[in-house]
Amino acid sequence: MQGDNDARAHRRRATMLRRFEHLFVIAGIGILGWCAWLLADSGLSQWQARRSLETVSLAASVGPPPVSAGAASPLPSAPIVHPGSVIGDLTIPRVALGAVVLHGSDTQTLRRGPGHLENTALPGRAGNVVIAGHRDSFFRPLRDVTIGDDIFIDTPEGHLHYRVTSMNVVNAHDLSVLEQTDDAILTLITCYPFWVFGPAPDRFVVRAALVANASFVTRTVPMPASLERPVAHLVPAIDTREKPVASAPVARDDATLVREAIERFRVTYNARLVSHNDVRPGGLLEFHSCDVALADTGALVTCATGSASKPSAGNGVWTVRLERADHDWAIKTIASD
Repeated sequence: MQGDNDARAHRRRATMLRRFEHLFVIAGIGILGWCAWLLADSGLSQWQARRSLETVSLAASVGPPPVSAGAASPLPSAPIVHPGSVIGDLTIPRVALGAVVLHGSDTQTLRRGPGHLENTALPGRAGNVVIAGHRDSFFRPLRDVTIGDDIFIDTPEGHLHYRVTSMNVVNAHDLSVLEQTDDAILTLITCYPFWVFGPAPDRFVVRAALVANASFVTRTVPMPASLERPVAHLVPAIDTREKPVASAPVARDDATLVREAIERFRVTYNARLVSHNDVRPGGLLEFHSCDVALADTGALVTCATGSASKPSAGNGVWTVRLERADHDWAIKTIASD
């Protein structure tokens, strides 16, 4: 009799364990399916947002450029934006962060991309541009950001260049980081610490200042016949890879300003490759040498990419046409062979 009771108790325990096993398997499948749906939703939303941004940017490039290259002054007026609309393509090349920013700070928007907070300035304009993102997805690379890192925002109106000036940790209830400023400032916010599971008590805040904005074209376009040949004196070839123009201790004459415009294009082009996960086998774009021809109001630059020992993305010859813009030079057309 005792043996039968023990056998029945053993069978009940075994049945209960099997039920728990089935329950855990079903729960695990449900959690995995939920995570897969979240990843698919955010990935599809980013793809659609990037396509939308490229379409708007292409349409905007047909009209007159709204911003002068190299000018750090904010844009004059702000358009009306709606919840979920695309703001721009945010990239930080050094930490491999790339995501399309959407307008809004609600749960759905932040799940699909970094969100531009309502009632804060738009990128490139005077004031505090505040963008928030989840630390376990789009903004996780912020943990590796350092002062001096370049931040780019590619909008339909231009290509904005910010530079990190500070990083701070504040309490989640500290709203001072949202206050407006007179200067064009970018504020990136995510939860902190990065390793905490669940709600985090603090916020990691990255501040960056606007360095420059530009409306130069980064797509391949035909070179006008009027500038097929150099129209003025030829400047000796330079090596922009070994000696970046931004740090070269030379006078800021026209040739130097043209080289700086070319270098800004190269850096932004590489940032776009990183943000689109389109880094090619040859690596990022590197100019081996550039020949610069200057005229009174125009310039023609011919750059060779890579070398025999070190190939570069887009190997061949890049031809760039520039026009004088105030006290600087603006890129108008680019063609690659």
